[in-house]
Amino acid sequence: MELVYHDISRIDEIKSFIQTWEDGSDYISCNTSGSTGAPKLIQLSKKQLAHSAMRTIDYFGLRAGMKAGLALSTEGIAGKLMVIRSMLAHLELHVLPVKKNPLEAVETSLDFIALVPTQAIAFLCDSKDRQKETTVLVGGAPLTSIQHQAIFSYWKHAYQSYGMTETASHVALRQITAEEDAPYHAMNGISFDEENSHLVIYCRDFDKGGVHTTDCVELLSPDSFRYIGRKDFVINVAGNKVHPEEVERKLNGHIAGEFMIIPFEDEDYGQGIGLVLTKEGNTMSIDGFKAIEGMKAYEIPRKQTILDHLERNINDKLDRKSMIEAGKSYVWQQIL
Repeated sequence: MELVYHDISRIDEIKSFIQTWEDGSDYISCNTSGSTGAPKLIQLSKKQLAHSAMRTIDYFGLRAGMKAGLALSTEGIAGKLMVIRSMLAHLELHVLPVKKNPLEAVETSLDFIALVPTQAIAFLCDSKDRQKETTVLVGGAPLTSIQHQAIFSYWKHAYQSYGMTETASHVALRQITAEEDAPYHAMNGISFDEENSHLVIYCRDFDKGGVHTTDCVELLSPDSFRYIGRKDFVINVAGNKVHPEEVERKLNGHIAGEFMIIPFEDEDYGQGIGLVLTKEGNTMSIDGFKAIEGMKAYEIPRKQTILDHLERNINDKLDRKSMIEAGKSYVWQQIL
């Protein structure tokens, strides 16, 4: 691996991780992302991490001398795996600043890079027709409809990943195409099952059998699924289980700005569907929501509130848990 530093402040970080990888121990400590709670420290075997890296190397045909971009911190699993892939495939690794647009000053054409959605969109907003042939791996957070279409329109080779720290990065990919609800397909050596509609992931590398997730999916086959949402955030409206992520997908393209769905306490139904808007968002009427294709009556937001911004965690994911807790004290307004 050859290192090219675009941000010299990261030299010690990268050296430290490489030393840890080569220190003769069998495990590496990794922090989980904190999607559903506080991040926790877990141990992953270097063998499992190497196998994960090789699956990606083989899938994308990465080979010696290709140029990869490290735009994420090595404190997270995605950053760690990019360094490991580069070492195993003998890539030229360009160490970029960890910021909103890490590619801002990069003139070198990269072959492969992993970005979170906000980084990808920030680059597209500033781009001067660069990196169009790069294979881009987008992960860490769901894509809005606008983000999806922007990425699809610019990059020919963009992929959305599904995975977590516990699975040593992604276990499934889907190419970002015009079809926003395309299924995820398993990486080599990975298979899927479901238990009570929740995804279970199997791989020979896992120490304790399958990884049981709280992700609700539509299982299409042992190696493909459509993602629906997390069990942790299901809203119960008079016995109807509503996945906020699914409602958000239906609202994409109809509401401006960032928004999200969280529950509010409802005297009649237990919980109601609440729409959290940011200041650039727009109000819709109940009739407007009813006109949206596929929108069920019990999924329609009945109240809304407007905030300066939506809360995100350190991994740039919407902090749904904090937002739901804070929502108990929001001033909710009835939607017309």
